[in-house]
Amino acid sequence: MKKTLLVVLSVILLFDSSVIVISAQGQSPTEGATIGEEDSIIEMINQIDESLLYEYLSGLLNFSPRYTGSINCNLAAEYLYNEFQKMGLQTEFHEWRYGGFHSKNVIATLPGTDIWSTAEYILCGHYDTVRTAPGADDDGSGTAAVLAIASVLKDYRFNHTIRFIAFSGEEVGTYGSFSYARDASFRGDNIIAVLNMDMIGYANTEEGGRVLRFFPPKRSTWIADEATLIAEKYNDVLDMKVVTLPGYRGADNQAFVDYGYDGVWIAHQDGYSWGHSPEDTINHINWSYIVKATKLMLAMTVEFAQKPIDVQVALQRPYEGYTYFFKRPVFESSFGKKYFGGLRGSTFIVGGRAQATAVVYSKEPIQYVVFCIDGYFMFWDSEPPYEWSIQGWMTPIIGRHILDVYVFTTTGKVASDQMDITIFEIATTYK
Repeated sequence: MKKTLLVVLSVILLFDSSVIVISAQGQSPTEGATIGEEDSIIEMINQIDESLLYEYLSGLLNFSPRYTGSINCNLAAEYLYNEFQKMGLQTEFHEWRYGGFHSKNVIATLPGTDIWSTAEYILCGHYDTVRTAPGADDDGSGTAAVLAIASVLKDYRFNHTIRFIAFSGEEVGTYGSFSYARDASFRGDNIIAVLNMDMIGYANTEEGGRVLRFFPPKRSTWIADEATLIAEKYNDVLDMKVVTLPGYRGADNQAFVDYGYDGVWIAHQDGYSWGHSPEDTINHINWSYIVKATKLMLAMTVEFAQKPIDVQVALQRPYEGYTYFFKRPVFESSFGKKYFGGLRGSTFIVGGRAQATAVVYSKEPIQYVVFCIDGYFMFWDSEPPYEWSIQGWMTPIIGRHILDVYVFTTTGKVASDQMDITIFEIATTYK
């Protein structure tokens, strides 16, 4: 099972690479010629407009309210599935049951072209609502943006896979995203970043009309940092900037963070007084703002999905969301209802010497892989398989800690991964 792939790469790559953007028919938009990255993305940006977003948002609002498990929620899922399928994307339902609810996430996939890359990026929103709200802004706006961006990007190809996902179950406990993230972790999906758009349809101040807020947990600040650079790159076109705030546990990206991936919640800046009410209607949407926000998110999605990845490292073991007794995982400890308590996806190790295993993806020779506890060196390995029997150095490891792994290439590139573990381990390397 692969965990998150927290890649530490030079930001220069974001700006220096030229790309060939290939259409869905396998031909370049300029008859096979290489075109500049920025010109290509501006061409895509210009395909987003108010009529496109209005079409998707009004289509979704035909099924309101969309409380998880309700008939309207199921009909909305069918609508989303049909729209993605009409785009020619690989479309599927991810059916889930949790906390007394039964519903579906809707997934559309645009495969990457790099045959050596298993990396994928998720662009998502949630289509469910509270019991009484039409959910135009919360989160019809994010879901409409996912559809609009997918409708443009379907005609292009990028290095890495993009998954466009509409989650249900957000308003009842983020159960849809939790179920998907848990399943993705068990499958070993190589998810690099989750861009979760939840409430991006409103602004009522001049400043708010130029701001898109990112809420990354600490481990995912790199996403907001790169998003800030991307916004600066297209500022002359979009007049939008990214403002970074601390993370928030109640959004769909948090489920992925709990299972060792990186993700951010993305929202507008200005307050929205009609949230979770019957007044969350389409007439309160600021169309000029949602168009700009969607354009910026399209640019970010493309920049991330096209960016070369030179080296990655993933912690495959211990398994996220399991309790170990000595060296064996004995039962799942997902704590799906405890996300605000920081327990969801918890890994417990009781009794000693569970195996830590890392997998490295690299286009160049590896110098060594280093395992750490709370950022402190514990063990290094220079040959695959990269493994460490978890134990203290001179004192036992007891309590909640961060298991880190770092990979160093011979040319100085570095990548890292980490996971939370709660451990009761009396074994030590030296006594």
